[in-house]
Amino acid sequence: MAEPPHRVDGSMSLLVDTTGEALDPAYGEAARRKAEQGSEPAARAASPRLAVVLLLVVGLGTGVASAQVRRSAHAADGARARLVADVREQTAQTDALVRELDALRTRVAGTRDTVLGDGALGRQLSARVSALEAATGQTPVSGPGLVVTLDDASDAASGGGNGRGGQLGDGRIYDRDVQDVVNALWAAGAEAVSINGQRLTALTAIRSAGEAVLVDFRPLSPPYRISAIGDVDAMEPAFADSATARRFVTYTSLYGLGFGTRRAKHLALPAAAPLELHSSQAVTSGGPS
Repeated sequence: MAEPPHRVDGSMSLLVDTTGEALDPAYGEAARRKAEQGSEPAARAASPRLAVVLLLVVGLGTGVASAQVRRSAHAADGARARLVADVREQTAQTDALVRELDALRTRVAGTRDTVLGDGALGRQLSARVSALEAATGQTPVSGPGLVVTLDDASDAASGGGNGRGGQLGDGRIYDRDVQDVVNALWAAGAEAVSINGQRLTALTAIRSAGEAVLVDFRPLSPPYRISAIGDVDAMEPAFADSATARRFVTYTSLYGLGFGTRRAKHLALPAAAPLELHSSQAVTSGGPS
């Protein structure tokens, strides 16, 4: 049987294998494992360094933000302090003018009584003027009465809650609260009412500006002391039984509002702001000139 012919390039296969795979496969596998083991510690070493850099960046950003917030808070506190100082200064000036006005009004009343004289018409006019002044709060009054105190809750500044009337700060006294108490005292038989020493009349406006309660555009601060002169024996139970008083008892337990009522043997209420004169008429028919 004849042998198969030999390939001309058969002797080249050994050379190809030698140059193509110079290393034993086992050596290649060992080299690959060594390379992987060498890169793992490097990666593990780089990871803590990256974490430190990230922490430094976050810390720097937090510090800058905190500094900006503190500067803004200091600026706001400074502006608020200046506004409070201005309000107090203007209030002191207003109080001085009110005292001067009261002194001038007393002089005018004395001059008026002197001019009217002792005649019958003069006494009649003087009595009529006195009655009108009492009805409009133009003269100081004194006597026994009732004092109702309203105050914010101790945590009102935190602005917590959102239930009473749908406004923030359930523990704060609003203008409508003062209005309700004043109306309840009038209904209970009060003859004269003042809030923190400011006399009320039928034309008095009780409003709010921001968080401040204004009475005739004059800002008042808590606690609000509402003084009412009248028959205490009739006025006290009537007010205590009113819907307003019962509601504030509930507010005291729910929101921590300050609410109290006490009797007073003697209350002195100042005169209200003078009314604006729109018209006048001379007295004739033989009366005083």
